[in-house]
Formats: sequence, C-alpha cells, structure tokens
Amino acid sequence: MKKVKYKMGKLGKYYFMKKYKMISTFLPDTREATLSNIKIMLRLYGSVYLKPDEGTGGRGIYKITRGKNNFILHIGSNAHNFNSLNELFASVKRNLIRDKYIVQKGILMLKHNNRPFDIRVMVQKNGKGILDVTGIIGRQAKRNKIVTNFHSGGTPLPVNILLKPHLNDVSRKQYIQKVEKLGKDACTVLGKSYNSKRAFGVDIAIDHKMNPWILEINTQPDMSIFNTLENKTMYKRILRYSKSK
Repeated sequence: MKKVKYKMGKLGKYYFMKKYKMISTFLPDTREATLSNIKIMLRLYGSVYLKPDEGTGGRGIYKITRGKNNFILHIGSNAHNFNSLNELFASVKRNLIRDKYIVQKGILMLKHNNRPFDIRVMVQKNGKGILDVTGIIGRQAKRNKIVTNFHSGGTPLPVNILLKPHLNDVSRKQYIQKVEKLGKDACTVLGKSYNSKRAFGVDIAIDHKMNPWILEINTQPDMSIFNTLENKTMYKRILRYSKSK
C-alpha cells in the first residue's frame, strides 16, 4: 500500500489518484484555495468551485466566475458581484481558512431542461472483496443552484433520460458503460489506500464535449438516493451488497 503524504480529504485524494495514468486525465485541476491559486485557475478556466476539503452533501460550496470587468460569487441560488477578486476573496477568506478549502476547475456541465446534472456511480465490494458497479444515477441541480446533491434540492433521475437528448440509443448505452468503468477504475485506485472500505460513490460530471470528469469520490456514500427511482432493481442490489461480508 502506498504511503499518503496528504491527509485524505478532497485534496489528498486528488494528489493520490493523480499518480495513476488510468484516471489522471479525468481529474479536474484541484489545488489549495489560496488567493494566488484562485487567480491562476480563473485565468486558465474562467470559473472555479471552492469546496470544503472535508464534507459532503453540497454544503459550503461556492462558485466563482470571471466576468469582463467583474467577478461573480455564486452561493446557493444567489449571485454577488465584486469589482475585484481581492474584494471577493476577502468576503469568504474566513470560511476558507476555518474549514480548509480546495479550489477546483469549473466544469461546464451538460444540462437537462436547462439545469446542469452530474452522475453518481455506486461501486461496492462483493462477497469475495472484488469491486462491482452496483448502481448509476443522475442528479439534476435545482433551478439556479450550483450543486446537484439530492439533499441540496437536486432531482435524482435515470442516467438514460438525462443523456437521451445528447446521444443516440447505441452511443448512449456505450457511454454509460464507459462512465461505469471510469467509476470502477477510480475506486480501484483509491481503494489502494481505503482498503477496508466496502462502498464508494463516484461523482462524475460531463462537459459540453462529452468528456467525463471525476469530481469526487465519497467513501461513505448515501445509498438512499437510489430508492427514489421508480425501478428499485439497483437499490435492492446495493442493499444486498451492503450486507455481504
């Protein structure tokens, strides 16, 4: 097992996984949320997300967008304009320091009915300790919100429905398989450090060019989101795996 130099919050997981070629190209640029890093990444990408290094459920997440002559801070469904990045940073600096934040490249996510969505891939160990994909579900952001999380008002939907406007039937099936494989590959890598964990939830965004991006891997994933689907097949499988030793 490899020794991990960084504490395994979001930043630690990023540095750990970045070493592995099989998934490194699918990891969006992620750094410590210093003013200098935010400046650099806004120049590179135009928008960034600020996230607590530890924590789940979409809480405490900010989005910063670089305008022509201003900077926009998105919090929940609200947007605040600032004349300079220094001014914006000063307004959130206390939170960034207190909760240790990371800054992540902003992904222009695919939309369904004009609302962005991402995908949660559930990966669990079977009775023999081998990782299997047990579920995949889409999470559509609440209108005007910057996060897709179920507990932040996001709407769980079948991935097939969300991808239908973007891909034909054959391509859609192949693409879902690709996303599932990426989720499993990511867990295979992170599992080298989290050997005792039996379940992972991989959050994957898809950009407007249909490139998938691994946003985050949860080592204590919420399984209840799958129970919201009308078809309970995945949820039953997930529960069955969660009881296997």
